[in-house]
Amino acid sequence: MTLPPAIPVAACLRDVPCDLTALHAVCQEARQFFGRAGLSEADVDAWEIGLMEGLANAVKYCRPESRHRPIRVDLMVAPEWSEARINDHTAGFEWPEKAELPAVDSESGRGIFLIQQVTDRSCYLRGRDGNCLVMFRHRPASATPSSPSGAPRSDELREAERTLELMTEELASTYESLSAIFRFSSELQGGVVSEEFLHRWLAQIQDITEADWVVMRLSDRSSGRLRMAAKAGRDAGNGGLLRDIAPSETESVEARAARQQSDIWFDGSAQLVPEDPLATLAGDGCGLSHPLTANEAVIGVLTLGRDDGSRPFAAGQVSVIHTFGDFLGLQIRSSQMHDEEVRSRINERDLEIAANLQQALLPRQLPTLPGTALARFYRSARQVGGDYYDALPAGEGGLLLAVADVMGKGLPAALFAFIFRSLARSRPDLASRPGEFLAWLNQQLFRELDHAEMFITAQLVFLDSVRGEIRAASAGHPPLLTANAQGEVVEWSAGGPPLGIVQHAVFPEESRAWTSGHALMFTDGLIEARNPRGELLGIDTVKAVLAEAARRGESAGGVQERLEGLLRDFEQEAAPADDTAFIVITTQTPR
Repeated sequence: MTLPPAIPVAACLRDVPCDLTALHAVCQEARQFFGRAGLSEADVDAWEIGLMEGLANAVKYCRPESRHRPIRVDLMVAPEWSEARINDHTAGFEWPEKAELPAVDSESGRGIFLIQQVTDRSCYLRGRDGNCLVMFRHRPASATPSSPSGAPRSDELREAERTLELMTEELASTYESLSAIFRFSSELQGGVVSEEFLHRWLAQIQDITEADWVVMRLSDRSSGRLRMAAKAGRDAGNGGLLRDIAPSETESVEARAARQQSDIWFDGSAQLVPEDPLATLAGDGCGLSHPLTANEAVIGVLTLGRDDGSRPFAAGQVSVIHTFGDFLGLQIRSSQMHDEEVRSRINERDLEIAANLQQALLPRQLPTLPGTALARFYRSARQVGGDYYDALPAGEGGLLLAVADVMGKGLPAALFAFIFRSLARSRPDLASRPGEFLAWLNQQLFRELDHAEMFITAQLVFLDSVRGEIRAASAGHPPLLTANAQGEVVEWSAGGPPLGIVQHAVFPEESRAWTSGHALMFTDGLIEARNPRGELLGIDTVKAVLAEAARRGESAGGVQERLEGLLRDFEQEAAPADDTAFIVITTQTPR
């Protein structure tokens, strides 16, 4: 980094990475600053020692969770004194009034002793979120000589006039900056950071800081890549300027600023490498990249540059960049959170509408056959689920029952469940042939399911009271369970692949005599329910409940309540992991 030009009252503020390898370069830059500010060689040497010891302690004793945070260094020079402050993130310690030289074999204590030896005053201020080491040195009287008569020398007058000019310029710049920041804050009251807003205010920052160009990238929330958001000023026509930057790129100063969460300076002594997207734009100039953060999260990076590499930004201008950048980072994050909240509310409303629609599509009352009763259960793991059940009268003495499970949850699953329902109700002529019916459904749904990379498991059961039969076919679905009065449970094996997997799939059909007994159609949410220990409910537990209900001759409603209670007791109020639907069928031979 290049330091501001020397002035009688000078200040330099820098963020230093918490890394021992960076300290030598920082101390050399501090030497340049103090030298250009008019300090003697002895003063400069003393400051190098004091800064090196202070920074080494700040790095060595930094708390592990704070190593990503930079160490801030403030350097100040006035006509009669010079001062340095190091803000660290260590646990802190008690600063001795006067340190003694430690023993030769001691591994600590020398740093404090050396600091006290090379400074006139030093103290250590401990804080809640960090600490500050303050070091002070008087400047010798020879640094501010007067004429023998006691009257100010002409060069002193010139220096004083120059100081007043700089102070006036600084006050004017501060006033202009504060006015801009107030306008900035007022315009952001709406909470929306538009592209037009960013372009306009980058031009404002460019004007206040006298930058030749400004570039701002924002961090993509999903990938973390830095993407071009806005730029102002001169455009060198660099095609690579617009490309996204990965946070791991070592050749990019913007990526380094984001990664280290500290300012990165570049100038004639530290030029950008050719691979840097800013290289062509920056040329032989100078500038800095400042990370935009909020709650220690990187929002983006603001980079400003000047074409004249010998004229870096002054401390006051850097303060403006920090103020604008930090405030803008907070506002962008606030705008992002506002957008997320709006989208969340819209999604919640959409899901509420979809949930109401889905509930309207599920039959409120199930039809029955003479001697046959039905009971059903449904719950969604989210507002909207992909499980579906239905019961459709089919001709004289016939009833088609359907249970389906669309892969996934939420709105996409609910939409496919709706399509399945519409198709299933469109072909009553296929109701008595469940295997053929599933093959037709597969043909109708295949293209859409394949395109969406989804599938549906389904089971169709046809109750034929005229022939006293039950016919079933399955598409990758859990088996149909039937139980007789003796409590013997049978798992039906008929099944083919899920719908949407094989375009011309065949679905075997199984048929058995059915005049009395209990049956259960269900989705996998029933048998894959988990308790707080992560254990599965399992099909054997469900079979045992069905067997006992059949032996006792319980009603369909009684079996439904028993299974619902089983789920509730097993899960112990844990949130369901999947949608769940089932239909209980009980048939008794008329007397």
